[in-house]
Amino acid sequence: MKKYSAFCFLLIGIFYIIQVSVLGYTVYFLSENGWAVAEIGILMAAFGIVAAFAQPLLGFVADKNNKIDFKSILTCSALIVTVLFVLLLFFDKNKIVIGILFGITFVMTNSMSPFVNSSCFYYKDRGINVDFGKARGFGSFSFAIASYILGSFTKVFGTKSISLNGIIATIVFFIVVLLMPRVKKEDYIVEEKHNDIVSNDGKNQFDLIKKYPSFFLIVIATTLAMCFQNADCGYLIDIIERLGGDSSHLGIANAIAAISEIPIMFLISKIMNRIKVKKLIAIACAFYVLRGFVFHIPSMKAIYIAQLMQMLSYAILIPSTVYLSDEMMQDEDKNKGQTFIGMAITIGLILGSFIGGQLVSAGGTDLLEIGCIVIAILSFVFASLGILVK
Repeated sequence: MKKYSAFCFLLIGIFYIIQVSVLGYTVYFLSENGWAVAEIGILMAAFGIVAAFAQPLLGFVADKNNKIDFKSILTCSALIVTVLFVLLLFFDKNKIVIGILFGITFVMTNSMSPFVNSSCFYYKDRGINVDFGKARGFGSFSFAIASYILGSFTKVFGTKSISLNGIIATIVFFIVVLLMPRVKKEDYIVEEKHNDIVSNDGKNQFDLIKKYPSFFLIVIATTLAMCFQNADCGYLIDIIERLGGDSSHLGIANAIAAISEIPIMFLISKIMNRIKVKKLIAIACAFYVLRGFVFHIPSMKAIYIAQLMQMLSYAILIPSTVYLSDEMMQDEDKNKGQTFIGMAITIGLILGSFIGGQLVSAGGTDLLEIGCIVIAILSFVFASLGILVK
């Protein structure tokens, strides 16, 4: 049992070290390679749309072919991502090539994410208990350490250290995937539901909204909260540079945010036993509002405090959304609910990239902060309405 848990912890931990290069330093990496802030927003939004289609497409391929499992997909993906990071290392300062390569890397790692998570459930479905919450918490810990170290390296070696981090981490990831054991499960049958999009009564999506108005209000709140997350935290380097900081301070800020997630990741199942999921999401949205105001304070200490508040915003929001449809919908609609949640998070990330870039370009980080506060307030309003509406 411990062996399988160790593999899952290691897999998720290394994956989030890769994500440090892809998510933690996006704006810094691209801006250092000639991309303007507004252009970065458009670029990442465009590739975000591609990623939104690529992820379910990979899942469909995996579901249709019994010979393809998480190991097969992650092995191939790791090889491709390694090549992409190598190309990023050698084509730095070539703006167009760098933008395309980085965008493809983002799409690939985003598509890998559900298969990394499914490693835990792969073993769990075969009677081997692996605690996903703790494994995800270890991922946050790995992200924090790697982000702090990478911040120091970027100050000395620039963007090449970001590519090198990706190369080394992806090679190690590839080795771990190869070593992870497959487990046979006798009479293992996956029950397929062919009517996930249309319910038994022929109801379409609009009928579903009428049936679960509270759920969809919270879905809107989630979209807005993720928009805040990607706009404010995605362009954090611009806020830090305005205060006289640099990429090393970005590394510290990202590390603080990741470390703060760990206690919640470990305790979230116990918290959910005491507080309903939709109330937890409203609490997370409320802290996004507070976080927005703290971000607006012109101080590095305030930035670090705002990042610490990740514990009560993002770290609550993400695991809560996993259980939202299960709590609020009937059995025949739960899979459709999960689809809407996934769309909400993806749309929020895309909007955050685009809106954040445009706000910074139009009025600097002051306008970004004001815009993010408005977005956070709207997210809290919709979450509150979701609680009030039956």
